[in-house]
Amino acid sequence: MSDAPVQSFSVLHHRPIARPLGALGASAVVLAGLLGLFWFHRADFLSHFAALSGDAGDTRLIAFLLEHQWQAILGHAPWTSPPMFFPTPGTLGYADAFVLQGLLYWPLRALGCDVFTALQWSTLLLNALNYVSMAWLLRRVLHLGALPTIAGSLLFAFNSAKFNQFVHLQLQPLVLLPLMVALLVDLARRLPDLAPRGVFLRLAGFALLLDLQLLSGVYVAWFFGFFGLIALVLAALLPSTRAWLQQSLRAQVRPLVGAGVVFLIGAIPFALLYVPVLKASGWRSYGDAQGMIPHWYSLLAMGDGNVFWAWLEPLLPGFREQAFFWEHRIGLGFVVTLAWLALVVSVMRALRSVAGLARPGWPHALAILVLAVTAYYALGMTYLGRSPWWFAFHTVPGIKSIRAVSRYVIVLTLPMGIALAWLIDALQPRLRVLGQVALVLLVGVAAFEQVSTRAGYDKATEIRRLNALAAQLPKDCDVFYVTAPPIGNATNVSLQIDAMFVAQLTGIPTLNGYSGQAPKDWDGVFFVRSADYPGHVRQWVQSHGVQGRVCALADPD
Repeated sequence: MSDAPVQSFSVLHHRPIARPLGALGASAVVLAGLLGLFWFHRADFLSHFAALSGDAGDTRLIAFLLEHQWQAILGHAPWTSPPMFFPTPGTLGYADAFVLQGLLYWPLRALGCDVFTALQWSTLLLNALNYVSMAWLLRRVLHLGALPTIAGSLLFAFNSAKFNQFVHLQLQPLVLLPLMVALLVDLARRLPDLAPRGVFLRLAGFALLLDLQLLSGVYVAWFFGFFGLIALVLAALLPSTRAWLQQSLRAQVRPLVGAGVVFLIGAIPFALLYVPVLKASGWRSYGDAQGMIPHWYSLLAMGDGNVFWAWLEPLLPGFREQAFFWEHRIGLGFVVTLAWLALVVSVMRALRSVAGLARPGWPHALAILVLAVTAYYALGMTYLGRSPWWFAFHTVPGIKSIRAVSRYVIVLTLPMGIALAWLIDALQPRLRVLGQVALVLLVGVAAFEQVSTRAGYDKATEIRRLNALAAQLPKDCDVFYVTAPPIGNATNVSLQIDAMFVAQLTGIPTLNGYSGQAPKDWDGVFFVRSADYPGHVRQWVQSHGVQGRVCALADPD
């Protein structure tokens, strides 16, 4: 293909205007979103919101962090230091900041909702907004029809991989990603006619949304940025898109630099929160991440609660023997997988011909999306005990903060949803009535394959239990730690979070704590049931000069 400059990017010309959906199409989009939301939050709805979806581990951690921020807004606590890992300062930097979820959580607390109800409704609303955001991108920006909009939005907002990570609520708010894509699409569409100010405003908007995503969930932001890097490299490798890219970059240097400055300024709060933790604890090692890089059979694992494919997971060789097997449940179902393989084959065939990517059915942007997603999967997989991720781990900035590598699939459902929706939209005009019916059924089966079930835990019972535990702590304690018998039902994670909530309820800090990372030399304090636990507590107290009365709080388990 020629390297001659091109004047426009073909992603913008799939359909110049949106066709009216009509009442039936619009109703179908809304109904599909409501059904997806219901199944995703089935435990909440069926309990009449008495139960909170997820387990009592990480969801309680996130409730604790959001509640700490609310208390900081009220002036009762320092923002960056939740009462855990005492006396370590800046302990919020050991977790995600959850700012986006906080924007919904804090008003709900102001309206009188309790901690867990505010968490429940903020999560539910964010998942609804994920669907709305993606539907808006597909319908209003990319001008796709009702069925492709439904298919792409359901895959993005309510996929199985995302459900299997439900307890990690920092992975649920994806609403900003379609908005960032929309800004880029609008920029590319209008680029020939835009003044530098218009280019700057769109790029600056993208930069600020990325800053907000970093403060809401580091994994989502980094995975999204890495996908953009892969797509950019591929665009530079393809001759036709390379010409467009070079021409655009040369013409828009000042807006690009200006947006970069905006991003750096917007990233100052992120840096202030996380750089001190990085200096104190350092980056993760490749060994930390290696066990969470998926294998080929991870693409088939959809969780033991999946309505359709739960029976398959026990048949996968060695799946349950992995240390972090739950992190490998990244399957998206057979319909989505086969459709994606068909897209890859079609794009590769188009690349073989000089004019292939110029055909209306295969615009350049679609090819780049498909190739970038496929390259991402190929890079982030394990082959015979080794993975190309090792090379990325030692070369790509920020990657050493990523431990649970398999979670990239959650972010990749954005470009996958766009590409598959585009495929459906291209197929529809070519099909007769039976073909249209078959296509609708396939979309329905693909959506059904994502459905899983999971029980929740009772919010009122949990609040009563934590209040009762807090009441047992002597008022004259200056700091405390939790204890438990050698054998019991509660996990070390649960015991640590119990202590954190007691610290929050009483205003007395705790030596205990829990997050994705911990302060240096604290790890022994994690194993509450261990015979060495008292010694680790004494060592922590002495090495950090903890003063005052240190109390032991017995957790009744």
